[in-house]
Amino acid sequence: MKTKKPFKILSMPCGILAAMYLAAFITQFEVLGSPARNNTHGWLGPVLRGDSHYVDIGKVYYYEGTDYRSYQVFKPLCKTWLWVNGV
Repeated sequence: MKTKKPFKILSMPCGILAAMYLAAFITQFEVLGSPARNNTHGWLGPVLRGDSHYVDIGKVYYYEGTDYRSYQVFKPLCKTWLWVNGV
């Protein structure tokens, strides 16, 4: 039963990192808002908080900016968010 201790030691930091990643995603994006898209990149994910490069085109926002770093950093959560919202 020596496998329990290494698993326990590794699971705590991994859980904390996953919780911090999720918290950063929630503070960076408007998770209860409408999705954003761009013609070159397709569906991006939720709208970034405080970013003025979005144009409302109905129930979807069009992103006119050039900085996609946040969408690249949070790509797994953005894809999950799009899937949950049916996009």
